[in-house]
Formats: sequence, structure tokens, C-alpha cells
Amino acid sequence: MRKERLVQIEEYISQNGFVTMEQLMKRFNIAMPTVRKDISELSSQGLIEKVYGGAKAIANSSGNMHMFKNRKNVHREAKNEIARKAAEVVCDGDVIYIDSGTTAAAIIGYLADKHVTVITSNMAAVMASVDIDSMDVYILGGKFNRDTLSVDHAGPDEIMKDFNIDKAFMAATGYSIEGGLAQDSPVECDIKKHVMGMATDIYLIIDGSKIGKKALIRYADPDAIDTIITDGQPDKTYRDFFKKNSIDII
Repeated sequence: MRKERLVQIEEYISQNGFVTMEQLMKRFNIAMPTVRKDISELSSQGLIEKVYGGAKAIANSSGNMHMFKNRKNVHREAKNEIARKAAEVVCDGDVIYIDSGTTAAAIIGYLADKHVTVITSNMAAVMASVDIDSMDVYILGGKFNRDTLSVDHAGPDEIMKDFNIDKAFMAATGYSIEGGLAQDSPVECDIKKHVMGMATDIYLIIDGSKIGKKALIRYADPDAIDTIITDGQPDKTYRDFFKKNSIDII
């Protein structure tokens, strides 16, 4: 539990540049002594800088890679299971969109025996595809985001206008009935919204720990997806919501 929280705090600080102790206390619903202890731990690892009243991100590529690897290892088995399930719905000839995030990137490894076209800004997904000759990969242009190992976009309408996407595999920092599909990073939201308006089928790939959790910016309504791919079974409130809105659970 604490390991996951440390990764999330590190990511939150990296995305926001500077945060106060009070912001962290409210964002993660933890007591001030716990905030101080967590900040001290991250600072001692050289992942963030502890400053008066809060903490700030360190512009360091090795630190960013460490953060990405940490996120990859949180709920690792669940993420691999979700990625495997997602790959099973992909058919030969499909054009698919792979969103940012470690779970989305993991889908690539399960598609080695299929002929597909991948559109992505996820650099981890791109690297995973290097040795898969049956896969055509289109990388969306923009500014490289070292925190998420993805590309931030300017003008997604122009970049995406000619793509016909069969299946979009979307990620979210949190998903809730009240808060919809949400992300803590505002720069990722424009492309997410645009992709969801273009894809024939929309899949939300998310581990169970993020269901019922709100994040900073809502980029889609909770019923905007066709299928949710997750580990285990969501609670009854969400199962009822999915049934009412014809959302499949895998």
C-alpha cells in the first residue's frame, strides 16, 4: 500500500512541478506526519526535492525512468493480466490506438502473432514493438514527456484526422461514476478526447485499484466506453452501472 502511494505521490509531484504538504495531504487523504515521512523517503532516494512548505520535481531523466519503472511494477500481475485480455479482443487487420501508461504498453507483447496497425504516443509501447515485424506502428508527433514516456500533443485534430481506428485502448488515473474517466496530467487529455471521438470501439484498461477513484481532470463521461477491461470484479454499484449502460466487463 505504501509502495503504491509513494509511486503515486512521486508521479503527482512530477506532473505538477511543485506541491504543498497540504495539497498532498488532501490529494491522498493522509495525515501530515505521513506526508512528511513519504516526502522524506522520496527525497532520500533522489526522486524529488524537499523544499520549504512542500516538494518539487527534479528534472532528471534517470529519475523519470525510475518513476516509470516503479509504476510498471505496481500491480504488475494485474496489469499483465489486463494487457493479455486486451490483446485477445484484437483481430488480424485491426487498427488500434494504444494510450499512455504501463498497462497499455504491455498489450504490445501479447500481439506478436497478429498483423495489426498500432497508433500510439506511448514510447514504451513503441520500444516493445521493435522486434515485431508483423506490426506497423505510427508514432504521433509532439513533445516528449519524460515523466510518462509518452508524447504530448499540440493540435490533435490535424495529427489524427486521417486515421480510422477500430479499437482504442484508453488509460486513466481514475475512473468513477461521479468523476468519469480522469487523468492527473492535463496535457494528455486533448488527444484522449479526440481518439475517443474517432474510434469504433472504446476499451478502458484499468486495474481495480483505480475504479471508484477520482483524478484531477475528467476527459470523458463514465458511460463513454464500450468495454472495461480490469482485474477481478468491480463492486455491485459499478456492475449495476455497467449493466444499465450496456458496458461489457472483461
